[in-house]
Amino acid sequence: MSPELRNSIWNLVYNLYQVDDEKYWRAVAVFVARHYRKVPADEVPFDDYKCRDWMKKYFYTLEWFETYDILEFLVENHLGMTVKTTYGGRDRYYHAVKPDYIREAVNRILEVELSGFRFIGNILTPISDKAEVVEIEEAITRSTAQGLDGAREHLKASLKLLGKKPEPDYRNAIKEAISAVESVARQLSGSPKTGIEGALEKLSKSTEIHPALKTGFKNLYGYTSNEDGIRHAILDQPKVGFVEAKYMIVSCSAFINYLIQKAGDAGILKDK
Repeated sequence: MSPELRNSIWNLVYNLYQVDDEKYWRAVAVFVARHYRKVPADEVPFDDYKCRDWMKKYFYTLEWFETYDILEFLVENHLGMTVKTTYGGRDRYYHAVKPDYIREAVNRILEVELSGFRFIGNILTPISDKAEVVEIEEAITRSTAQGLDGAREHLKASLKLLGKKPEPDYRNAIKEAISAVESVARQLSGSPKTGIEGALEKLSKSTEIHPALKTGFKNLYGYTSNEDGIRHAILDQPKVGFVEAKYMIVSCSAFINYLIQKAGDAGILKDK
């Protein structure tokens, strides 16, 4: 992590919580002490500006991957740290800045400073291509909207494993991505055992899917629970790395979007 990127991230955090008429630093520091650093909260300074210095000192001792980790934590828990509570007779209030804005601001910094990471949801992931990010975000959003909770959780787990720092877990990232497709297929086909082929066959009865495209999907994803399926074919390779994992996450996300769109066209899924 370059000094410029680290400084830009800190400046964003500073601007977020340095508000004269609020005491955000105290609330943030205590929350970080309790739930992130797991250190005694009574050792956190009481004065707001001293809490800021406490946070800054810690921030600048972190390894590059630890900086990303605490940034994820701050974004994911932002509103929880600044929700209205009573502490020492003083009211705390909701922060005016919402997490979506923070993620967008962080992504702009990461892009300008040429970082290979981007926020997808609340997860910092080593995927920076805009089209790929949009495809994955769309799959998560559409899965949520259609009540496909299994697919959403598998995709999020896949991203976390891909972005695990300092050592990503590529093999399990691939497994989770394929499991997301399987989850959608099972729900569309109405059978926990039918899988991709059953889902495609059911869709084919209600909406047109080009035969060559359908065959391609079957060949690529097949019966992934079988020993001869793609899961085993990929994972049995001696080297499974970032390229393979990213490809599977992006392509599985695209396939999920395709299945949801086709299911909607066929009247199998309804907008919620």
